Amino acid sequence: MPTLLDFSAGVATGAGGSTFSGGQIVDAMTSGIPMLTKANPGASCDLPFANRGNIGYRILPDQNCILSVSGGNVGELQSMRVLIQQPYGGNCEITWPDNVIWPDGAAFVDSRIGAICCVEIMWDGASRYYGRLIFG
Repeated sequence: MPTLLDFSAGVATGAGGSTFSGGQIVDAMTSGIPMLTKANPGASCDLPFANRGNIGYRILPDQNCILSVSGGNVGELQSMRVLIQQPYGGNCEITWPDNVIWPDGAAFVDSRIGAICCVEIMWDGASRYYGRLIFG
C-alpha cells in the first residue's frame, strides 16, 4: 500500500488493514489527548498548552522542580492534565506556578516513593489558568 490511507474503495483502509468510513475516520484521528513524558526535567519544567485542543504531561522528576504553565489560545477553552510520579528515591518537591488560580488551594504533591498526583489545569480562553486536583 503506497500511502497511509487508501480511499480507492470509497472507504479508508489504514496501514494496519483496518477499514474506516465517514465519522469513524474523524473519531480515529481526533480521539484521545496527546500525552508527553518529561523524564528528569531538572530544576524547572515548562508546560505549554497545545497549539489546538488539549494536552497531557507525565512528569518523572529526579529532583525538586518548579513548574511553569504557558500558552493557551484566546477564545478557546483548553485543558491540560498533569501526572507527576515520584521516582524510586522519592522526595522530589514540586512547586506550582503563581499564575494558576487554585479555588481549593494548590494541589499537594506527595513526595513518597512512587506516589502519583494528577491535576487538571484549564485555560479560560481569555487570560487565566485554573487548577484542580484530580487525585493524589
